[in-house]
Amino acid sequence: MKTNYYSITLIFALCIVTLQACSDNSSGSEGGEKVEVTGTIQAPDGSTPLAGATVFIPKGGANKAIASKAKASPLATTMEGECPEPAESYAAFTCTNADGSFTFNIPVSGSSVTLKITKGIFSFEQNININDSDGTLGEIVMPSTQESLDGEVAVVEGSYDRMQDILAKVGFGEVGTDEANFNYGRLVPGTEQFDIYNYTSKLFEDADGDGQKDLFNYDIIFINCGASESPLNEKVSTHTHSHLHAKSSDGAALLSTEDRTALKDFVESGGILYTTDWAYDYIEQVFPSYIDYYGSDDTPADEPEGENFAQSGNAGIETDGLILQPNMESWLANVDCFDGESCLNADNTVHITDFLGGWAVIDGPHASADVTQWVEGNVEWGGESGVRPLTVSFQAGDGSVFYSSYHTVESEHTPNWRPQERLLQYLVFE
Repeated sequence: MKTNYYSITLIFALCIVTLQACSDNSSGSEGGEKVEVTGTIQAPDGSTPLAGATVFIPKGGANKAIASKAKASPLATTMEGECPEPAESYAAFTCTNADGSFTFNIPVSGSSVTLKITKGIFSFEQNININDSDGTLGEIVMPSTQESLDGEVAVVEGSYDRMQDILAKVGFGEVGTDEANFNYGRLVPGTEQFDIYNYTSKLFEDADGDGQKDLFNYDIIFINCGASESPLNEKVSTHTHSHLHAKSSDGAALLSTEDRTALKDFVESGGILYTTDWAYDYIEQVFPSYIDYYGSDDTPADEPEGENFAQSGNAGIETDGLILQPNMESWLANVDCFDGESCLNADNTVHITDFLGGWAVIDGPHASADVTQWVEGNVEWGGESGVRPLTVSFQAGDGSVFYSSYHTVESEHTPNWRPQERLLQYLVFE
């Protein structure tokens, strides 16, 4: 398994109080001590809070002396602290807030406790000692070789977007800081803790000989705008590498049924797919019934539009995107952009730029589809203008699909965060 970097800051304030014994304790325990634990969880960069992470005490192992779940009900979650209940048996759990903080009480009768933290596809464990002399364990950083961190990631390079740079800023690689170097503000090659592919088609090969296509080796796959669309058709589209998108003329090419089915199976079996701008065809051609991309009104919802039909957005526009999900907005208020400035405008919108000519336009969700809209903005396309969804997601089987019409990384590279880059950072851990 490939190792990903994940750092966590847990600052524990430990207060020991008496927990009276309960005669109906199903575990047979006659009582113990109750410990109030508070802390903060940060992303791998060591400075960005993780909101909505699940923090819990798993039963068994080092925690076998902990009282039963029935005697350690989790605190009620707030709007900004919602998270999934642990899938495994637990003694107590809680959720991190928008600033990454959490507080809960755990009943124990020993000195060592194992915390488990899960967020999106990632999970790891951390041991704590409740008898620490001063009640504070200080800052704990996940070692770079920690094998307990789950989550396999692949990125397909594209001509127009660089989501790999966002992952580097998150902490899954190094970012160039020398303005005289080409890598300034970009991922420094060779430092990435994920796999990078030059061509999407390589994900649909069986290079490791395990009998299935290599995309099934991953939990999440990012496909950048301008990536080859050869798995979707019989002949490869030709895109001109310029500041403006260059439309291809092979929209009527035949679909590769085998690879399209494999991508569908990848998501429905629990995988996560994130594409931007022109790579929307990986969604439209495989999951047509969710997002209504710009095209013909006569196309049924369960049939895909012709390839590239939605690529009609105007070049050079900018917009102040409205954040539609309160959890994302609360989190954005707890992080900064540029060099210490707020990521949010005064009206709590987010400035989005770097729309190149022919960006893919979303009309909205299909009528019967359950689609989460994260960001919308006033934009222009093909002689028209209006408010359109700009970042959306949906569940398909056990997996998820995310899409952004704009490029995630601005064309002016910088080691500092830009507002639209922060949006992807938040969604990486969804």
